[in-house]
Amino acid sequence: MVLSALSVWQMDTHASRTSAQPDEGVQVAQVEFDRSLLRLDSSQAVDLSRFAKGNVVLPGIYDVDLYANGDWIGRADVPFRQMRDSLKNTDAQACFDRNLLERMGVNLTKLTPEVTTTLAVPENCLPIREIIDEATSTFDFGNQRLDVGIQQVSMNRAARGYVSPESWDNGVTAGFLSYDANLYRYDSHGNGQSSTQTQGYVGLIGGFNAGPWHFRHSGSYNWSSPGGQQYQTIATYVQRDLPGWASQLTIGEGYTTGELFSSTGFRGVSLATDDRMLPDSLRGYAPTVRGVATSNAKVTIRQNGAIIRETTVAPGAFEFDDLSANGYGGDLDVSVTEADGSVHRFAVAYAAVPLSLRPGVNRYSVTAGTVHNSQVSGDPGFVQATWQHGFTNLFTGYAGIIAATGYGAAMAGGAFTTPLGAFGADYTQARTGLPGQGHATGGSARISYSQTLPQSGSNIAIAAYRYSTGGYFDLNTAMAARSLTGQSLQVNAVPRQRNSEQISLGQRLGEKGGQMALAASVVNYWNRSGSDINFSAGYSKTHRNIGYTLQATRQRGTNGATGTLYYAGVTIPLGSSRPVTLTANLTHSSNGQTQMQSTVSGAWDENGQLYYGITANRASGGGTTQTLGGGANVSYHAPYADLFATVGAGAGYSQGSLGMRGAVVMHPGGITLSQPLQETFGIVEAPQAEGARLVNASGVRVDSRGYAVIPYLTPYRMNSISLDPHGLSTDVELLVTGQQVAPHAGSVVFVKFPTVYGRSAIIQARQANGKPLPFGAAVLDDSSKEIGVVGQGSRIFARGLQDKGGLTVKWSEDGPSQCHISYDLPVRIKGASGFQNVDAACTAQGEPQPSYGPNTIGPSAVAQ
Repeated sequence: MVLSALSVWQMDTHASRTSAQPDEGVQVAQVEFDRSLLRLDSSQAVDLSRFAKGNVVLPGIYDVDLYANGDWIGRADVPFRQMRDSLKNTDAQACFDRNLLERMGVNLTKLTPEVTTTLAVPENCLPIREIIDEATSTFDFGNQRLDVGIQQVSMNRAARGYVSPESWDNGVTAGFLSYDANLYRYDSHGNGQSSTQTQGYVGLIGGFNAGPWHFRHSGSYNWSSPGGQQYQTIATYVQRDLPGWASQLTIGEGYTTGELFSSTGFRGVSLATDDRMLPDSLRGYAPTVRGVATSNAKVTIRQNGAIIRETTVAPGAFEFDDLSANGYGGDLDVSVTEADGSVHRFAVAYAAVPLSLRPGVNRYSVTAGTVHNSQVSGDPGFVQATWQHGFTNLFTGYAGIIAATGYGAAMAGGAFTTPLGAFGADYTQARTGLPGQGHATGGSARISYSQTLPQSGSNIAIAAYRYSTGGYFDLNTAMAARSLTGQSLQVNAVPRQRNSEQISLGQRLGEKGGQMALAASVVNYWNRSGSDINFSAGYSKTHRNIGYTLQATRQRGTNGATGTLYYAGVTIPLGSSRPVTLTANLTHSSNGQTQMQSTVSGAWDENGQLYYGITANRASGGGTTQTLGGGANVSYHAPYADLFATVGAGAGYSQGSLGMRGAVVMHPGGITLSQPLQETFGIVEAPQAEGARLVNASGVRVDSRGYAVIPYLTPYRMNSISLDPHGLSTDVELLVTGQQVAPHAGSVVFVKFPTVYGRSAIIQARQANGKPLPFGAAVLDDSSKEIGVVGQGSRIFARGLQDKGGLTVKWSEDGPSQCHISYDLPVRIKGASGFQNVDAACTAQGEPQPSYGPNTIGPSAVAQ
C-alpha cells in the first residue's frame, strides 16, 4: 500500500503547546521531527525544517465558523493580524472589534474603560485576551473554525438554545414544485358482473422565494374513470416572518390557529406569533424555578427522577426561566446542596394544558378578511384577534374576540397549574343574526385538565368537557347557517353541538408490564338525535424483541354505520445483517367478519433505500364465504424521488397502484430533482463532487452538476449539514465536509462546499541515473505551486494535475538541486475512484525521458 510521505513519518515531539498562555493568542501545536528516525532512500540530505511546525496563520481576513463557549455563532469575516508578541508566536492572531463581541454575546458594559475607548474607533480591534482576562481563542486552520472561550460572567445572559436573528439565513431566490402522484386501479367481479375503476391523484405545492417573501400555492387534481376530473385549490398566499415581533405575516388564503376559537379558513391578512422563533428552552410551557442559596451551592432539578438541569450558583437568590419543556406533566424536584454539604429541597408544580405559557411570554394572532369555506356563500367578512400571556407559574390568561357579518363572539379564560394537575377554563358568548329569523344568542363553557402521576405511571394528556346552549353558534356554523337562511333548507340542518367530552389517557404497567392507552370522545347535538362516539383503546408490550399489540377502535363505515374493530398482533424480528420482520395479526369486527393476516417485510439493500412487504390473508364471516387473498408492496427511497407500488388479489377482486413523490427545485445553479420537501429546505453546491453522500438525508447524493437538495431543515435552529466523501473520485478534494445554517421558516438556503478538482496520480519517479529522488523534496507544478512532496520509495502523490504538463522536483543540497518530470496522463473514466499509478523519470531540463516499460509516463502511460 502506497502512503503519502508525511503520513508515514515517525516523529519525536520535543515540544507541544496545547493550551494558550495569557500572552498567547491563537493556540498552535509546536512539533519537531527527529530525522534520525527516518529511513531516507537517498544519500542526499533535504531540508525538512518547513515541516517542523503546523500551518502558519498569515495576516488577512478569514471566513470562519465562529464558536463562543462551544456554541456556534455563525459564519464571520474575522481579521487576523500580527501582534506585538510576534517573536513568541509566529501566527497572526484573531482580532475582535465591537461588532464581533456583540455578536458573540459579550456584555460590553463589563469591559474596562481603556478597552471600551479603543474599540469605540470602528477600525480598531484587539486580541480576545487583551479584551477579557483569561479569555482564549483557538483557530483550527484546516476546518476554518475559530473557538473563543470567555468566562460566563463576561457574557450576556441568554436562554439555552438561543440563535441570534443575525445568524438566520433568508436563503436565495428559488422556486420549487412538490408533487405527490398516485394511480390506483380496482377490478371487481362475481355473480356474472364485473367492474373496473381507475383513479388518479396529484397533489401539488408550488412556491417561489424572493428575499424574505415566500409565495405558496397548494392544490390537488383528481381524476376517475368512470367519472370526471377536478382541480381543487387548497391555499394561495404570500408569507414572510417578522423577527422583531417573533411573528409570521400571511396575505392570501390560510387558516386561523384554532387555539382559542375553532379554526377557520380565511382569505385576507393574518399576523400571528411563531413560537419557533423562540429558543428551545422558552418554547412550550415550563415553570420558572426560584430559590435562595446561602453559599456557593449546587442546584439540581429533577423531573420524574431524571436530572434536567444541574449547575452551581453564587450565594443569594437564583432563578431559572429557560428549562426545556418535557411533556405537560411531572412536578419538578429542586435540591440545593450548600457548600457545607447540607441539602434542602422544594417542589415546583409542573402540569399544564396546551394553553399554558411560561411567565412573561406572550402569544397573539390577528386575522382580517373573508370566511373561505365551501359551505359558506357570499364571502362574509370577519376580524378575529386572540391573546395569551403567562402571568406566573400558576396562571396563564387568554382572551379573544370575533366580529363578522351578522356575527360576534368574545371569550375569556385561563389555565391554572396546581399540585393536583393543570386546569383550563373559559367561556365564549356569541350572537348570531339569522336573516328573517331574528338573532340567536348563546354561550359555550369549556373545562380541561392535564396531569402526570409518575408514581403510578399515569399520564392524562388532556381531558376536556364543553357545554353549549341552544343559541350558541361558532363562526363556521354561524356563517353556514346564514347561507342556508331563506332557502328550502332550514337553519336546523346545520348541526350544533350541545355536549362534547374527550379524554386521552396513558398508563404504564410497571417496568415490564407494558403500556395501556385510551383516547375517546363523545359529542351530541341540539338539532340531531344520537351521539357521535369515538374511541381507541390499546395495550402494547415488548418481550425479548417480540412486540405484542391489542387494540379496539370505534369506526364508521362508508354507509354511515358505526362498529368496533378488534385487533391483535405480534411482531417478530428475523435475521440480523438485513433485518426482516414477520407480523401476524387477527382482526374481528362487530359485524362478525374475521380476518387473519401475515406479513413479511424488510429492507432489500444495506442502505435501507428499498423496502418490500409480502402479505397473505384469509377472511371469513360477516355474511361472506371464506376467502383467501394476498398482496405485495415495494417502495424505493431514491435520491430524486420516492417511488412505490402495490398489487393485491383475492376472491372477487384485484388491485394495483403506482405512486411517486418528489420535487423539482429551481435555484441559482439550475434545476435539481429532489426527494419530497418540507416547508424549509436547502441546496448544497459542491462542484465536481458527484456521488458525495449527504449525511443528513437518507439516499441523497450530489448529482453530476455538483448539486443536491437537503429536503428538510429546522427553521431558526442550527442545522448541521455534512458531506461524506466516501465514493468520491480521488481527483476531487472537499475542502470542508461540514457546515451549519440557521434558516428562516420557508427559506431555501444555499450551502457551498468548496472543492479542489484536478487529476491525481501516484508517480513512481527516479532520477535519470536510476537513483531515487531525495525524501521530502518539494514537488511543484508548471505554475510553481507546491502540490506534494517525495515520499518513501521515491513515490510522489500529486493532486491537481492537468491531463498533460510538467512537474519540478526541488531540493537544496550539493549537486543538482532540481529535475523535471513531463507527464501525459491516460484518459480517466468519469467518476472512477482509486489512484492512477504511473512510472516516470526526473531529468534535468532538456534531457530525454528514459523509458521504463509499459507504465512509462507519457503518451503510452497506462493507469493501474
